[in-house]
Amino acid sequence: MARREPELGTLPRGRRGSRSEIRDGIYRPRAAAGPEATGGGTSNRKIVVILLAIVLLIGGAYLVLPPIVSGAIRGLAEQNPDWLRMPFVADAVREGMDERVDQPAGTDPTPVEFVIAPGMSSRQITDELAARELVTDRLAFSFLLLEEGLASQLQAGAHTLNRTTSPREVAQDLARTPQAAPARVTVALREGLRIEQITAYLQTLGLELDIDEFHALATSHSDALREDYEWLRVVPAGRSLEGFLGSGIFEVQRDTSAEQMVRILLDRWAATGAVDLIARAEQEGRDFYGIMTLAAIVEREAALDEERALIAGVFQNRLDGLNDGNRLLNSDPTVVYAKDTLRLLDLPIDEWPTYTFWTYDGLSDIANFVVPPDLAGYHTWRARGLPPGPICSPRLASIEAALMPDTDDRYLYFLAKLDGSRTHVFAKTYEEHLANIDEYWTNAPTATP
Repeated sequence: MARREPELGTLPRGRRGSRSEIRDGIYRPRAAAGPEATGGGTSNRKIVVILLAIVLLIGGAYLVLPPIVSGAIRGLAEQNPDWLRMPFVADAVREGMDERVDQPAGTDPTPVEFVIAPGMSSRQITDELAARELVTDRLAFSFLLLEEGLASQLQAGAHTLNRTTSPREVAQDLARTPQAAPARVTVALREGLRIEQITAYLQTLGLELDIDEFHALATSHSDALREDYEWLRVVPAGRSLEGFLGSGIFEVQRDTSAEQMVRILLDRWAATGAVDLIARAEQEGRDFYGIMTLAAIVEREAALDEERALIAGVFQNRLDGLNDGNRLLNSDPTVVYAKDTLRLLDLPIDEWPTYTFWTYDGLSDIANFVVPPDLAGYHTWRARGLPPGPICSPRLASIEAALMPDTDDRYLYFLAKLDGSRTHVFAKTYEEHLANIDEYWTNAPTATP
């Protein structure tokens, strides 16, 4: 009797396994359609049934034992806001939520830019808000989005928020169409500029500030500024802010106002650490405004930090009367400052950007240059002592040099070497100074004072 082959009729249509495949265990029949063919569908269905039973059990328990279960339900919603979509969970969370949705996140009013990228889900937005501490009550914020239907209304774009707002206010802000952020402008101010130079430069940046108002505030600052910046007490009443406007590279909004710009520059000056030197000067019984006036001269005279204290020492020795007691500073930059001031009076403010500052143009005989009485104090070839005030904004190194001048060698003269080193040669007597002029200027290959 012939051996009967195994039945293959149960194999899937389209392909029948060979006897060797069946024997060796290589062939695996595809599962028949429908849950009856495998156990996977049955298992999934069991899991779903179990989960629904748990949900119903929790919901039922909540109906029976609200005080015990409501906390657990709120905990689940805290972990996963999607639970809020279940009515009994939303009901449990709703209790006490009126106060939470109106509770501010903090007290810091600093504006914060918050960007919603296109396609971000409300869950992602909530996570980002919480990470940046713009929302500290995640559950209150998530509940509010669902309760008031705001989840689908959050607008993509850049929003301006702060940490004094409540979840409700944050949600309402994000549901509004974001306004285009004002364009930012980079400001790059170096040290050693006078107020009119700063005024001229700001006009080249495309800012919207009132330049006349800026110059007026800088040259005759308000009582409000003196109240807000206590250290401005060192500036005599009626004087300008010359010398006290900071420098550096920073960004401002294009629509920055004139007063805001003045405050920014005052803040930048204070940030250098110069304010800390006021207390030191006062402890030594010295006039800090006078120190700033000397520092501004050092700023315009010195090129290298290592020479600033020596140059400050030369002027301090002259102030102390070591130059035969005449106390004349003989500082060229102070006379140039007076000359520029005179010329700017006849030039409209919108033409200042074309003016070239700090040149010797018109000063061929600097000692005999004529200035009006109101500027006479800046002609330090004739007027004794310090000029009436600073002639520019000095850097911190110049202020420190004026506060601690190097007078040990009793130098009374200094001269730029004109050899490309940017250094100076110093002398104690006028005869030594004339010899230096011969060596470094008269006999120099390309002598240009």
